[in-house]
Amino acid sequence: MPSTSPWLAVNQATTETSTTRALVAGCVAAGIDGVSLWRHQYVDGSAATTRQVLDDQGVRATALCRGGFFTGTRPNAETVADNEAAVAEAAALGAPVLVLVCGPVVGTHRSAADEARARIRDGVARLLPVARTYGVRLAVEPFHPMFLAERSAIVTLDQALDLVEELDDDHLGVAVDTYHVWWDAGLDRALNRAAGHVLGLHVADWLVPTPDLLAGRGLPGDGCIDVAGIVAAVRAGGYTGPAEVEVLNPDVWARDLADLLPDLRDRMAALDPVAVPA
Repeated sequence: MPSTSPWLAVNQATTETSTTRALVAGCVAAGIDGVSLWRHQYVDGSAATTRQVLDDQGVRATALCRGGFFTGTRPNAETVADNEAAVAEAAALGAPVLVLVCGPVVGTHRSAADEARARIRDGVARLLPVARTYGVRLAVEPFHPMFLAERSAIVTLDQALDLVEELDDDHLGVAVDTYHVWWDAGLDRALNRAAGHVLGLHVADWLVPTPDLLAGRGLPGDGCIDVAGIVAAVRAGGYTGPAEVEVLNPDVWARDLADLLPDLRDRMAALDPVAVPA
């Protein structure tokens, strides 16, 4: 078996059509010791059973996806309960981070985005005491602006950092996803500002042409993003956690894990020497 890559993880969205058991076994075979899990993919529908599978194979849960959606049409009580459950599940998995997809803009009036961000701020503030109780950190993930009306009103790294700095809690930080932030003309400055606040580093590329905005991501190195440059900037800011490959794409899902996972490992070795040491 290859030597373990201590700071490389595979986000389960990269292997959406494979079972969690298959992903964990494939990571062991490829020498990858971290997985970022999705809540709908628990083994037998149970976080505890999933934790046992991970422990049996010596694989770590690096993060859990996802909490959030503090805006939208869902009743507030349901949103609160779901997010509190997500925090508890992250703790049960041993995942140190819960990733927050914060929720979209609702409405067409000009102040809708500001109103959505205010609701997001209130939702995160309400969730933080629960996160502290469980010892789980919350990572606000800014999304590409094309998802403003579908997934998140937080569409720049600066907006995510505004929220983090306002709430000022050591259980709150940001997740930097190359696919979502690469376009931003102010990215270099924002990455410098993010030093000390990064809880997750997600890696994917932007294909040209883009086959699908949600599920058309490219493997690192196949598109137009300076993945290595963004990763290096995040590392320079003091982030020492795992680089997590998150590629939503049916063509990637169709690949055999015995082929895909070593390919991810080797690609990341070229892009992030910290993630896959020689």
